[in-house]
Amino acid sequence: MHIRFAKEDEKDYIREIWDYCFNDSPKFTDFYFDNKYDKENTLVVEEDGEIVSSLQLNQYNIKLNDKLYDTSYVVGVSTFPHVRGKGYMKHIMEKTLKELYKRDQLVSILMPIDYRLYRKYGYEHCYDQIEYNLDIESLKSFKSKGYMKKAKFEDIKELQDIHDEFLKGVNGNVNRTSFYYENLFKEVQSEDGHIFIHGDKKSEGYIIYFINGENMFIRELFYKNIDSLKSMLKFVYNHNTQCKNVTIAAPINDKIRYILDNPRTSEIKIKPFMMGRVINLQKYLEGLHIESDINGSITILVKDEFIEENNGVFKIEIKDKNLIVKKDGFKYDVEFNINTITQLVFSYINVEEAFLLNNIDRNEDVEKFLELIFSKKNNYINEYI
Repeated sequence: MHIRFAKEDEKDYIREIWDYCFNDSPKFTDFYFDNKYDKENTLVVEEDGEIVSSLQLNQYNIKLNDKLYDTSYVVGVSTFPHVRGKGYMKHIMEKTLKELYKRDQLVSILMPIDYRLYRKYGYEHCYDQIEYNLDIESLKSFKSKGYMKKAKFEDIKELQDIHDEFLKGVNGNVNRTSFYYENLFKEVQSEDGHIFIHGDKKSEGYIIYFINGENMFIRELFYKNIDSLKSMLKFVYNHNTQCKNVTIAAPINDKIRYILDNPRTSEIKIKPFMMGRVINLQKYLEGLHIESDINGSITILVKDEFIEENNGVFKIEIKDKNLIVKKDGFKYDVEFNINTITQLVFSYINVEEAFLLNNIDRNEDVEKFLELIFSKKNNYINEYI
């Protein structure tokens, strides 16, 4: 067994594994390998001269706690069935984590098919979405104001503006550039989807949706005001001769549930969406700015079985609103594994929940200190590849 990065002439072999393991349409897979695939971000397992397993590290820039981080989104983890059970996934994930540390990336994200597969490697649940399942007739009473137009490439600046305004209150989302939206157009087209913009005197919202038989799936419904949201919901209702049901994916702090005529007839649920992982804990902490004049320190035992640099006792000191972090002996005030540390770093849980979930006796001084560093926020991300 040999784990390495893909070579120039191996793209077709990587695609063969992808086609075998994932139920994507040829049109979508064409888009992916024409626009997203990069051999320099593709790890493979080679056995007897044959590529039998692979994964890819798609590059994104995410905004986490008001700072931007280059991050790898682990996708396409796949192995041919005739070699499954040989431990290749473990080895390729170990190699991946070491590579991400070597690249000086501080955090990573991953959309799991099964959380149990990735928790053992330090990835942990960090993002939820609200999923609405509605009878399209429940949207009948909304009124439309302004216009709807099909989005084009020249509308990208307007889409960015709507996106940034809508998500200004959430954490952990992708920094969407013009190049990002160019690829998004191609991705949506590859799945026979649609992007429409709503506006009155100017653009105020947009919707990305797909029609699958009698169901409309709305991937994004972003808006600057309630009139825009209601107008787009009326636009959705106008598909009532085609579709009977509507599924909407939305951030946790979305407002749709507040304006439905009868929420009791709708299914509204929290849907786990994305995992995260701390890659370089010390460097992440050292990059933070603390909004407090309090100085002090604690020691934390962190357990990370795959990145040795994260494993051990860390002394964390606040001095002049900055963090000074170093490994420090054996005595410690509190112990967390890398999974809990990850959830704190991504602001998915608060310090009190970290103590509760790990069945740790409450320590007021330690909790107050950690609360100067970590706080809970509304996380949202909506990337699929």
